[in-house]
This record gives sequence, structure tokens and C-alpha cells, in this order.
Amino acid sequence: MSLGLGITNELLETPTDWLPIDESLSTPLQIWLQNGVGLDPSGSAWLDSSNKQNAAEQTTEANRPSVVGGGMNFDQSLSHIGNQYMDLESSIVVAEDGAFSLFFVVKLDELTNEAIISDTNNEFVEILRDNSFRFKGNVPDNKTTVLRTDSTPFTTSLMVVSLIRPANGEFEWYVNGNYVELNASTTNGSNTNGFDFQNIGSRNDNDRFLDGILYELLFYTKYITGNTLTRMHTYLKNKFNIS
Repeated sequence: MSLGLGITNELLETPTDWLPIDESLSTPLQIWLQNGVGLDPSGSAWLDSSNKQNAAEQTTEANRPSVVGGGMNFDQSLSHIGNQYMDLESSIVVAEDGAFSLFFVVKLDELTNEAIISDTNNEFVEILRDNSFRFKGNVPDNKTTVLRTDSTPFTTSLMVVSLIRPANGEFEWYVNGNYVELNASTTNGSNTNGFDFQNIGSRNDNDRFLDGILYELLFYTKYITGNTLTRMHTYLKNKFNIS
């Protein structure tokens, strides 16, 4: 898809040798909304830096986020004009028992019901509270996972957030590359349900709107672990100068 002239390349990043398409990662990489790459200045589109060419778009002006710092600012203080969110050109599908790895860089203004990706009300990932992360899948049935911890890893500072699931469904949660220890109040820490998503920054384009700046997002249909996971976290932390 061509957006014509005026695409910004406003970058926060610093140089790095390793890239998220290395180590045969380009095939499972389903979308890469990359900081400063392929953003229309009007907020109408964010081109996909993976080879899937699955852009995030918003055709309605009142619902467009604004371009800030090479990312998209979903400013819900402007909800009197229109809630801000984006939709992908095509749905991304994860089968039941399917592994996936979601990475995003965000600076939130609020910490309650902040949807990152979704499709229906029964398929979404959201920051639920400062100490909890929620996933819901609907294949073969509706099943909700709430990951909880005794600390408060979600803050309004710039963060690298990772939600990773192997085929056995045992979720892993990281903030700034640090593993988040789950507590006993976690619900369904293992969840193999399938799902798909096409919405960015909202649940079903209807509620739980993201309030903050999304600087980068990557989604893989692969369980990323070990040294590759370490390199991914290092890449994103270095890119955004997060210690």
C-alpha cells in the first residue's frame, strides 16, 4: 500500500547490530509496527515493517491517533471528538495450542483496561491494572487469563512489555526484559485457546481504549525464548534508551 509523500522517519532509536528478523524470525513475524517507519503524518496509517504488509490504518479522522516520537499517541482526553484506535488490513490468527510472542513499547497515561490488541470482546490482550495483565481467547471456548504479581511492573514510564506463550499455554510476562513473577491469585496462567486480532489500541473498536503512546509493536507466531529473547529485549531497550 502506498501512502504517497510525507511519511515521517522521526526515530527514537539508536543503532544495533541485531534485528527482529534475524535468526529466521522473519517467517513467524506477523506484524512489525516499527518506530519512525511508515507513519503517515495525519495518523491515518502505520505501515508494517514485516514482510506480511499488514498496515494499521484509521480512515476516520476523528479516531486517528497523532504521530509523536516516531509512534502513535492514542490520546483519550480527546474522546469528546472520537476515541482513537487503529485496525489492521488483515486479521492475524493464532490457532488453539499455538505459540506466540507479543512485544510492544509504550508510555501509558492510564493503567486501567488499556487494550493493546483485540478482535472481538472475547479476543484481546490488555493491561488490566498496574499489577495485572489479561488475555482472552475464544477457540474452542471463551477462556480468560489474568496474570497477577505482588509488585507493580506497569507504570507510566516508557516500558518494553512482553507477553509470551509456548504451545503448552504457560504464559510468561516481562517488563523491560525482567521476568515478572506471578502470584497465587493468577487465573488460568496456562491457556492454550486460539484467537485472532485486527484492532490496535481498543477492544473490538468499542471500549478499553489505549491511552498513551505506542512506540513499537511486534507479534510472532512463535515462542521466543533463551538467547533470542534476551537479544530481543536488548534490542528494544537499546533502541529506546531504557536501562
